[in-house]
Amino acid sequence: MAINLRKKYYGKSEVSKKNRPYRFQLDYYYGGKRIRETIKDVEFLPSDTKDIRKQKQSIVNKIKADLEIDLANQSNGIISRKLKKASFLDYFNELAEKKNPNTKSTWNNALKHIIEFHGPKLKFEDVTERWLEKFSQYLQSNLSQNSARTYFQKVRTALNQAVKHKIILNNPTRFIDSPKKEEKEMVFLKKEEVQEIIQTDFFDNEVKNAFLFGCYTGLRFSDIKSLQWKHLKDNSIRLTQTKTKGVVYIPLNENANKILSNQDVNRDNVFELSNFNSSVNRTLRKLIKKTTINKDVSFHSSRHTFATLLISSGVNVYTVSKLLGHKDIKSTLVYAKVINEEKEKAVNSMPKFNF
Repeated sequence: MAINLRKKYYGKSEVSKKNRPYRFQLDYYYGGKRIRETIKDVEFLPSDTKDIRKQKQSIVNKIKADLEIDLANQSNGIISRKLKKASFLDYFNELAEKKNPNTKSTWNNALKHIIEFHGPKLKFEDVTERWLEKFSQYLQSNLSQNSARTYFQKVRTALNQAVKHKIILNNPTRFIDSPKKEEKEMVFLKKEEVQEIIQTDFFDNEVKNAFLFGCYTGLRFSDIKSLQWKHLKDNSIRLTQTKTKGVVYIPLNENANKILSNQDVNRDNVFELSNFNSSVNRTLRKLIKKTTINKDVSFHSSRHTFATLLISSGVNVYTVSKLLGHKDIKSTLVYAKVINEEKEKAVNSMPKFNF
């Protein structure tokens, strides 16, 4: 199928073409209709050097060649061509609707930023490598590094799904790095601090008990939120993790059983919590303020506490990894490193003596 490249000039018509910017149009017939598509991502400027112009022309030629292959491939290219005209925003929103409430909130926030960056209309064919690079820059300029990474990853995930659904042939994020993750200090509680929380009266025992249960089992918020009595059998927990979809088996200790004895067995869920982690964290911070604990504690700190208490007690890293449901033991080794750093601080805190 013949595809012609035509220049489309911009600016005032009275200015000579050599002094005006232009883009190329793809001119071809499809389904009996003539179609002209402007290659928006590549703009030729009067100030371009010979080398820059050559590089841009190479990109245009590749786009043309890809389109020729796409249109010639009757098995999926023509179908793909139609689908790439579909709304990426609608597709992204459909994926978000299928997520659990806590994850859905993150997807909705990502969608909000996509619209703020681009506008209310975004087609699959508009989501190019250049678009993604600019979107990544936008996120990093307006959000924390970790939030920028989270939202960009959601776009990457959506595009991976689009490849599986044969909407697009390749994921344009494959050659683009996600914003780097900003390493935050791991917040965990010591044995004395957990004891202080136990002894602190609080208006919301549901949140308090759920947090302490996390300290005794290492379960994530999403798993504690969805934990039902049917998951408890033979003095242990056996459930499929919300995040990894892996099955985890955790024996219940005396502390965990004490918490369970205070929960209502006449309902399906062991704990009645808000669907949103952020809401539970706000309540949890009120609890921490009633104590002498001077740490930025979040619900996830309970999981860190479980792991560090076990390693401090001499439990080997492999066993801790299995209890946490980690797929890679490298994730668990972080806790061993933290404990070693704590030991080093303790030794270095000793007073200096004169010899």
